[in-house]
Amino acid sequence: MTTVTMVSTGRRRPLMRFVALLVVAFLGLLSPAAAGGGKKPSRAERKAVRKEQIEKAKAQVQKFEQMKKDGADMISNTKEAAALRSYELRKKKTRGIIRKREKPISSILFPGMAPEEYSKNELIPINVELVESRKTQVPYKFYDLPVCRAPQEAAVRKVRKNLGARLQGYKQQASPYEIRVGINKSCTPICMVSIGGRKLRWLRKLVERQYRVHINLDQLPVLMRSKELNYAVRGYPLGFKAPASYTGLKSDELYLFNHLKFTVSYHEDPSQFDGMRITGFDVHPVSIEHKVDTDTITSATQISTCNADGALEVVNDPATYLALRSGSSGEPLKVVYSYEV
Repeated sequence: MTTVTMVSTGRRRPLMRFVALLVVAFLGLLSPAAAGGGKKPSRAERKAVRKEQIEKAKAQVQKFEQMKKDGADMISNTKEAAALRSYELRKKKTRGIIRKREKPISSILFPGMAPEEYSKNELIPINVELVESRKTQVPYKFYDLPVCRAPQEAAVRKVRKNLGARLQGYKQQASPYEIRVGINKSCTPICMVSIGGRKLRWLRKLVERQYRVHINLDQLPVLMRSKELNYAVRGYPLGFKAPASYTGLKSDELYLFNHLKFTVSYHEDPSQFDGMRITGFDVHPVSIEHKVDTDTITSATQISTCNADGALEVVNDPATYLALRSGSSGEPLKVVYSYEV
């Protein structure tokens, strides 16, 4: 029995020695000195690096806060404005107990999207999207509204849907507007639409519930922005409500935006690419009651408040607002839609 015990112990020793060598090798791989191939930084060095990072962050915060006090622009496409917007976004994300790692939403919604190059006078596809409101969960299609229809020869380009468009499940449709690269366009009438009865009451409800129209140009959403008020918001409202104290009437009045002023921003760099790239798409809606003497409206129709000789610039003027109400004897409201670029 004694001999057997000695043989068993002798056989265990090589196995135990092999396991010990594996443990030592594993711990050596995990050690910072072996992984970095150099000396581990001391506590004082780590403290100095951390202090330097904190000082840089404080200096950056002071710089951005000073820019805000000086009224720096936050909505344009400049490098400074983009940095200021990024700072504001980081400041919001870092509030709270849990801080998530910042990840750009574009990497999720727009995978692999590349900019398009256009040549001078080329027709740009401009599509209409949904009409929706934050006050209700019911969206509508653009052509459910009493608006002008898109022409048959409208520019329609097959575009790849991003994740957001697929999840929303809507189909983009051509708009009734025509925009060409680098070409300005003065006030241009599109059509006349008669709105009365149930349709007029429904449109008034949409304006009261603050519905907004969303359209895009070269996959860029239209924005309403103001450098004076320092804001930018996606889409434009169908209309607005004016209080009785503003209009002088007995009750609040609803008005419709029937004229759109589009602004398209371009970027050219012959050393990098040919043609022009679209970098911005803005809109300024106007409510105006166009004066017409005919029921048939085309782009060539002369309108005294739009494109006739001597016509003034189309602006928001309380004296010419287009009120959403029928005539004195109940006749339908006639709306002339127009736009300019």
